[in-house]
Amino acid sequence: MKSIFIISFSLVFLNVLYAQPENDNCVNAITLCPLLQIQGTTSGATLENCTTLGGCADDFQNFGIIPKATIWYKFTTNSVGGTVNIEFTNLQFNTNTDYGQAIKSLLFDVPIPCQGVDFTPRSTASLEMVDFITTSVLLDANTTYYLVVNGETTGATNPAEATFDITISGNAIDSPTLPTATISVVNTQICEGSTEPISVSINDCTQSISNNWYYNNEFLLDSVNFNTSVLTQDGYLKLIIECGSECIYRDTTDSIYFEITPINVDAGEDKLIELGESVVLEGSGTSNPVWSPETFLSTTQTYTPTCTPTETTTYFLTVTNDGCVLTDEMTVKIKTLITVPSGFTPNGDNINDIWEIVNISQYPNNFVIVYDRAGQRVFKTTGYNIINNHWDGTNDGKELPVSTYFYVIDLRNGGNDSIFKGSVTLLK
Repeated sequence: MKSIFIISFSLVFLNVLYAQPENDNCVNAITLCPLLQIQGTTSGATLENCTTLGGCADDFQNFGIIPKATIWYKFTTNSVGGTVNIEFTNLQFNTNTDYGQAIKSLLFDVPIPCQGVDFTPRSTASLEMVDFITTSVLLDANTTYYLVVNGETTGATNPAEATFDITISGNAIDSPTLPTATISVVNTQICEGSTEPISVSINDCTQSISNNWYYNNEFLLDSVNFNTSVLTQDGYLKLIIECGSECIYRDTTDSIYFEITPINVDAGEDKLIELGESVVLEGSGTSNPVWSPETFLSTTQTYTPTCTPTETTTYFLTVTNDGCVLTDEMTVKIKTLITVPSGFTPNGDNINDIWEIVNISQYPNNFVIVYDRAGQRVFKTTGYNIINNHWDGTNDGKELPVSTYFYVIDLRNGGNDSIFKGSVTLLK
């Protein structure tokens, strides 16, 4: 079945400059899709030399087109046929007198895309400053057609720089079933940081490309699912989906308006203190605070109570606001004095192979030095710990003999019990 090809234009004028379009050659021809409007421009387009199309420049000229700035489109008719309409709207020219003021188009088909086999021009249409031509032609079914749009010089130095919107329609082009998306939620009044399940329904999307969530028209993430815990203020949530391969179709859901009750809490960093010391807790948050347990606290209803514990204690800070409740925790740790072992056995059996000074990691500025019986230093370090900075019974990588050694440990914590002295026996 044959079909009728129609090109129509509408016109405005504007000085514009654009970067080189990606479809300024046959290989990168943009697919025209039904129900989709595509923005096009000849600005920055190069001359297609047509060597891969068997000298198509001559064919262009046979239809009154001298290729200067060509851009390429393509589409495929269906098996039934019918009317095909390609419409150019919002046409804008660079009105500088050095640039042409007309574009022309050429429609053709080839059995092998972008190859010089039976290059068959079908129709031309042009739009100039004062008039335009609408040309009709019979098209074949099940055929891929190429549409070339050329910026004409029309007596000027440079080819026309034109921008436009282009659409295709008609019975010979199969219109797709457009994808649809909906989102719904049970509760729209939620607490800040809470997770409210959102139901997502996407239909007629055979190939999903993206699922973009927006809140108050600002992009948040690309995901099928959405977690409301990221919302911090009132606003509108919507989902925009993209489906397809060459022809990409979009749908935007209705927006859901959320009212977010602000609530946050931070119990502050853990504290490490000496026994008998006091420390101020550094909580923060919204609304009224309550600390628990109340043990060792000056008060439970302020963000910064004074704490004087006699043992390590974990505290919980809870805040409430308009029915929303949130809790955070911190621990006040009491420094414990170190325990220095009287001996160790660095024999490689992975049991008691290092001199493990218990609790010394609580004093990161500690200083440790070890001497032999002759008073020669065999080990010295700052920041002793059992992970990567400890004595393994060697001196400069050499194993020391079984003997009794003498140590000085300075915790450097400013207290009167900061310095420990004694002996340690190295066994095998």
